[in-house]
Parts: sequence; structure tokens; C-alpha cells
Amino acid sequence: MFIPRLIWFLLQCFFFCILFSEFICATNFPRGEGDYRHLYRPLCVGIKVNDNEHVLSYFMGMVEELRYPKDRMHILFFASKPNSISEWMKQFPRGFYRLTLLSDKFENWREEALLFGRSKSCGFVLIMDSDCFLLRDSLRQLISLDKLAVSPLLVSPCGGQSNVHGLLGDEFVSGRAKNAVQVYYSNGPLLIDLSRMDSSYLTFDQNNILNYRGSGDPIDVFAFSAFAMNIPIFFSNLHNYGFYIGSNALSKTEHMAVFGTFLADWVSNVGPMPFPVSSALQPWYPVPIKFGFDRIYLINLQRRPERLAKMREVLRLVGLDFNRFEAVDGQNLTGHELSTIRFLPGFEDPYFKRPMKKGEIGCFLSHFKVWEDIVQNGHQRAIVLEDDVRFSPNGTLILKRIIEDLTRTRLEWDLIYLGRKRIVSDEAFVPGHRFLSSVAYSHWTLGYAISGTGARKLIAARPLERLLTLDEFLPIMYNRHPNAKWSAHFSPRDLRAFAAFPSVVEPERYTNQPGYVSDTEGSEVMGEFEGDSGDVVDVGHGSFAFETKEEL
Repeated sequence: MFIPRLIWFLLQCFFFCILFSEFICATNFPRGEGDYRHLYRPLCVGIKVNDNEHVLSYFMGMVEELRYPKDRMHILFFASKPNSISEWMKQFPRGFYRLTLLSDKFENWREEALLFGRSKSCGFVLIMDSDCFLLRDSLRQLISLDKLAVSPLLVSPCGGQSNVHGLLGDEFVSGRAKNAVQVYYSNGPLLIDLSRMDSSYLTFDQNNILNYRGSGDPIDVFAFSAFAMNIPIFFSNLHNYGFYIGSNALSKTEHMAVFGTFLADWVSNVGPMPFPVSSALQPWYPVPIKFGFDRIYLINLQRRPERLAKMREVLRLVGLDFNRFEAVDGQNLTGHELSTIRFLPGFEDPYFKRPMKKGEIGCFLSHFKVWEDIVQNGHQRAIVLEDDVRFSPNGTLILKRIIEDLTRTRLEWDLIYLGRKRIVSDEAFVPGHRFLSSVAYSHWTLGYAISGTGARKLIAARPLERLLTLDEFLPIMYNRHPNAKWSAHFSPRDLRAFAAFPSVVEPERYTNQPGYVSDTEGSEVMGEFEGDSGDVVDVGHGSFAFETKEEL
């Protein structure tokens, strides 16, 4: 009896050794070509999804774009409103190794994310919330710093905010001093290298620290746990890692406005649609409104469809309900059209000392026709935009406040510059208004609000009988132009003009910037031209011309 049992035991040991040796061989078998697992350790990403669901399609688009193998990533979501995340998890093509959705009932979601990463034997854990937008290369850039705990600098596109506010100074935030700086704490995003032994001492839970007497805030707890074990925490500004759009200090409506303007600025820089959008969620757009105006005009040349496409996306993102208005093309003006208009005697460009250009004439005519349309349709107030503007970071919020204050104070106005180049700074804020100032001599007509009364005043001045550039005409009409001789040709000069401060809009590009295109600067200077009848017509000072374009 004993020998058969012994033989059976030896046979079991033999087969076990064979199986174990095969396992050892398999696990130590040389990696095949293209195997990258040794290069990319498993990564856990813990994400707190805030209640601003309008950001999700864009936030998840950036998560999808992160340049790290999807099959090496575990993503853990903490969400109070899980519908959108659940939809994304259903619709997104398989690729991530693991996706987990948890309720945000966990008061200390950062600790849960850290424990989750440890339980899955991840090499790294990235802890962040949906206010932080990381660019596609940010993960690999942070990992390459070879730090146990490191955070990227993220700056708000609206200015004044960052994820190091109150922690590091302007030198660091502006990037004038490029470095990875040791700090006491981090608001996140935070990348932790879990492969290092010291990482086991890190915690966001005060109950894990013996005799802890500090704040119960998980960020403070983590900072203390790192300090107690002499573990440095770093902030890096060595690269552009992304953006921070904080939601704590803004109402949901304000956050939507700021976020929409942020997206629109990307379009202004690159074109539609540069910002990553999730392949599984529909992109968010605000409901288009007119902000209390009867009509919003977008002046656009027929030969500039690319500008129209860009501005459609920009205005859609900032929530403006607009109408395209076809511009007069100064390049196509005929002799007959020019013969119906006269220049202001003695007028020349104050900077270049030359007559008007055809593009400037076309610009003036475009705006003049908009004024006529306002009067003909009985509009009480309108906004006029050119097709090469970008909105300032808080532009739509400023516009909204201006309208609120105008309604409250019942201030009578004819024209409000929404964006301009201030030539003379003799100005002051209007009492009772948060973002409205008086206006001195200024240039640019890239964007302005105009009342029906203001449009009638500008038309009644008969500017086509004594034409000059639009930039010079408007200051004459509100009686702040420095050239008394030019001003004397127009009366009355009683346009009630103001300016938004800070500006609502600004030029998309400035002169000499990459991508700058001007339809006025490159146009022909008016001199002698051949009319439709073949007669030579002098369009010099005091002779004929057409309309004016104010250069941006």
C-alpha cells in the first residue's frame, strides 16, 4: 500500500515540475517584436467628474487622446451624475484595459483612487478632476521627469487662475523660470510613481497617520504624509501640459460662458475643430442668443468662405445668434460705383500719408449698408462684427454685464465699441457701470454695438459725399477727433459713444503675426482709374471714391 502511494506522489511531483518549468520558460521567453509592456507600466487614472456636464465631451476627448497605451490604463471615475460617463463607457470602442465607475459618495475619492492603483499593481496613478485638461503628451512628459510625486502647471485661459494659485509666483506661472520646483502640497493633477517603495507611505486619509493633528483636508493630509517621510512633491512648468478651468468660483452659467470662449479661442488660433472631442459623446454647444439685441451682423466677403466657416464655429461656441451680411468687396469696385462718391477734401491717412485704399472704401461701404439695414428694418439696437475677430477670455460675460447695467441705468447711447485700439487715453468709467467707459480718439471697427438712433445719425451725416476712413469718421461723429479741419465738414457731431472695458473682442491676428491676412493693407491705393466709359477719373483728394475699410 505504501509503495503505490509513494509512486503516485512522485508522479504528481514530476508532472508539477514539468508544468512549473513550462511556466517559467513561458514567462521568461524573449519578448516578441512590438511588445511594449516593459516600456509602459500599468497606469491607473482616478478622475473626479464635476457637475459641469457641458465639459465632458471635450474632457473625455482629451482623455482619449492621451498618448499612453490604452491597454495599459485603468480608469476609475467618481461621478455624482453618472449618466454621461456611463454612456461614454458603453459607446467608446474597447481599448482601455479596465473602466470602473463609482458614485462620488466616497468623501475621500483621492484615497480611493490611490488604493485602487495599488490593488491593481499599477506602476503609476494619476489623480485629477474634470477641471483639468491635459494635452496628449503630458503623461509621458511627466513620467520622463522621474519623480515620485509630480504635478503639471495648468493655467486658466481666462487669466488670474492656475492650479498653483497661492503656492508659486508669477515667475513660475509665466514660464519665465522653467523648472520642476519642490513644493509642500499639490492641488492636482498629481502623478505618483507606485513602483517606488516610499510611495507606500503616501496617503490622503488622516486615519492612516498616527497622532495626526492637522487639517482633515485630503490635500493637507497627503502633504503631511510626504513631508513626514521626506518625500518631495514637485510642480513642473517645463512643458505646456494643458489648461485649468476652475468651476468652484463660477456659477454654471458663467462656467459655460468661459468654457465656450476658451473653445472658441482654439478655433480662432487653429480653425474648426482643433479641440479634441470624444468619439462617444456629442459635443456641447450653448443655446444661441442675441443678448437682448435685435440682430447680430457678421460682415463677410464672399471670397472669404474660410473666415465664415471659422466664425460660424466661434460664434456657435460663444452662443451668439448671428446673421451673415455680405461685405462690399473693394477690389471689385467699378468706375461707375466710385464715381458716385467723393473723398473728404485734403484727407490722407494720418500714419502713411496716402489716399484711401480700395479695401478701406469697401469696408466703409459694408458698414454703411449695415446701418441702412438697421434703419430699414426698424432695429432698436444691433451688434456689428467683422469676420476676423476673436473673443476675449471673459468676452460674453462682459457683454452680458454691460447689457444688464444699460437696462438698469437706462443710459442713452448710440455706439459702444466692443473692441478697439485706444489712441488717446483720456477716458473714465461710466458711473453705475462695471464694464463701460467713456471713449476718446480710438480706432478699429472690428466689433461694436449700435442703436437705431446711432445708425440714423451716421447715415444723416452723408459720409459718402466726403469720404474718409471709418476709423476717422466715427471719432469725428462723437466729437473726439484731434483734426478740427476734418471734423468741421460734419455737423452735428453728437453721437453718444462709449467703449467696453476690458474689450469684448479683439483682432484674431495682429500685423506681422503668423496667419495675419488683411483685405485692406494689400489693396490698391486710390489714384487715377479708368471709368466704365473709358474716361480717366481723378480720385485724389477731393475727388471721387467709394467706401472705407478701417484696418485691423
